[in-house]
Amino acid sequence: MRFPPRVLALITGVCLMASACGGDNDDERRVSGAASTAMATSNPSPESGAAEPTANPDGASSTPGATTGTIPGQSVNDQPEEPPLVLTPVVSLPDPIALVARPGTGSERGDLYVAVRGGQVWLLTADDDEPPEIVLDIGDLTTTDYENGLLGIAFSPDGSKLYAHYTDLQGDSQIVEYPMIGQSVRGDQGRTVLSADQPACNHNGGHIALGPDGYLWIGLGDGGGANDMFNHGQNLDSLLATILRINPETESEPDYAIPADNPFASGGGRPEIWVYGARNPWRFSFDRATGDLWIADVGQDEWEEIHVLSAADGWVPGANLGWPLFEGRERFSGAETPDELVFPFYVYHHDDGCSITGGYVYRGSAIPHLAGTYVFGDFCVGRIWGLTTDEQAVAARSELGVSVPGGTLVSFGEDAAGELYVLSFDGTVYRLDPAS
Repeated sequence: MRFPPRVLALITGVCLMASACGGDNDDERRVSGAASTAMATSNPSPESGAAEPTANPDGASSTPGATTGTIPGQSVNDQPEEPPLVLTPVVSLPDPIALVARPGTGSERGDLYVAVRGGQVWLLTADDDEPPEIVLDIGDLTTTDYENGLLGIAFSPDGSKLYAHYTDLQGDSQIVEYPMIGQSVRGDQGRTVLSADQPACNHNGGHIALGPDGYLWIGLGDGGGANDMFNHGQNLDSLLATILRINPETESEPDYAIPADNPFASGGGRPEIWVYGARNPWRFSFDRATGDLWIADVGQDEWEEIHVLSAADGWVPGANLGWPLFEGRERFSGAETPDELVFPFYVYHHDDGCSITGGYVYRGSAIPHLAGTYVFGDFCVGRIWGLTTDEQAVAARSELGVSVPGGTLVSFGEDAAGELYVLSFDGTVYRLDPAS
C-alpha cells in the first residue's frame, strides 16, 4: 500500500529498526485496528514519475485473453447494472483475516472457521445454533506488528486437520497442522509442516488453500522491502515470491511430500514451487466450477494485477508472474522476457486503488446474476468489484455497489454453498447478499 511520505517514513523507520524491513511504499495492509484505517484512508501520493503504461511492453505476447488496466481491450463500468447487493453483518471479531468452510460439516453452508490476525480461530456453526467461540488460540506464538500475525487457514480434504499459516515471534512464516477433535482444534498437538525465513517485516503473503487436487497451496511474498531488494522474485532456489504446492499428508521425512508433477520436482528449482515471480500474492482461489486458479498480486508503484492459470492447461506449471521484471504489464527492471512469463489477465492502475485484495469466482445460488463473476476489491479504497469476460475474452470490471471503509478490505471467504463473505478490519465479517 502507498501512504503519504510522512506516514511512510514513520512506518519504514520503525520497521527498519525492528527487522531490517527495507522501506516499501505499500502493503502495510496488516497493521492493526484504527491505525490501519487512519493511515490507509489518508491521501496517497505518487512515489515516482513512472513512464506511461504500455499495452505490450518489449513486444512480448500476452497469454490468451489477457487485458490490462483501462487501455483498449478492457472496460470499466462504475455503476451497478444488475439488482443491488448488500453486505449483511454476520459476526463482529477483531481484525478478521481469513474464513473457510470445514468440509463435511453442518448444513448447506458448512461450519465456518474465521481466523483473526491476533492468532485466534473462531467457529461459526452452520446452523447458527451456537454463539461464536474460539477453538484455537496461538496468540502467544505470533505478533501483529507490521504485516505479521495469523494470516491464513485451510482444512484437509476430509476436514480432520486444520492448517494455519502465521508468522512466528521472529517474523518467519510457519505452516502448522492441527488435528480436529469434534468441532475444536487441538492446539497442543500442532505439527510444523513447513517454515520459511522472512528477511523483513512485510510481503509475507500468508494465504493457504486446499486445491481441487487435494494438495496444499501456499502463497509467500518476495521477502519485503521494496524493488525486490532481497532478489527472491526470479530466484528458483528460494521459497519466497512463490506459490508452493505440497502434500502434507505424509509420514516420511521431511514433514511433507512433493507431488511428482510439480514443475521442479526433478530439479531446476525448489521442488515445492509451482508459481514464482510473485511480489505479494494477497489471496488466490480456485474456481469451484472450472478449477481455474485466480491469483491477485499486490503491485508497487503503478499497477495491481490478477493472473488466471487455467485448469485446462494444468495450472501452467512453472509459471513466472514476472516480478520484478514487470509490474503488471509494464517493464519494471532488467531487460529479460522469460519464455515462461505469464502476463496478468487483468490490471488496474493506482488511480483506482493501491493494494488488491483477491477474492473468488461466484458460484453460489443467492445472487444468480453474479454467477461466473470474479469478485475482488482494493484494501486502500474499500471498493468491491466484479470481473467478467465476454466471448472474445475481453475483461470488464464493474462496481458491485457495496464497499467497506478504506483501509479495511482485507479478505474474502467462501462457504460450502459458494456464497461469499467480506472480511474487514472494521471488525466485521459480512455476507454478500441480494438486497431485499
